[in-house]
Amino acid sequence: MNTINYIVVGLLSLSIVSCTGIYENGAELAADSKAGVHQIEIGDLQTRIENGGDYYLIDVRQPADYYTSSIPGSVLIPRGVLEFKIADTGFWSEQYIYPPEKDSEIIVYSSNGDSGILAAKSLMQLGYTKVYNLEGGYKAFNSTQDPGAVAVKP
Repeated sequence: MNTINYIVVGLLSLSIVSCTGIYENGAELAADSKAGVHQIEIGDLQTRIENGGDYYLIDVRQPADYYTSSIPGSVLIPRGVLEFKIADTGFWSEQYIYPPEKDSEIIVYSSNGDSGILAAKSLMQLGYTKVYNLEGGYKAFNSTQDPGAVAVKP
């Protein structure tokens, strides 16, 4: 019976060690995921916007946030549908843009950067190799936005 106890204790120990973390909220999950996601700074994004170039800028916030104010040249794909829309040729044809290739440069941004981290991680899991999150999100990009601004319907 001693052997059975050792086996049970060993299996319990193995199951505890192999468990992934359980997070209290999305901010904790984003903080834990941040190390595996490339960040782009505000100045680098502004340089890309000014100089043009071949990249996709995706806003993963909600439509009301996007229509209140967004970064010029960005495309709205809310975080909840990103994985389904990113390769959807119908969606991209509505934007008059070709869908991104797996090696296209993709920059995502959210309100404060946390959802952007999770979006970037998800795109990397789908095989996209040049994915960046805007550090600090839209709030860092446009720190002077009026907090009372309301959405303008398209």
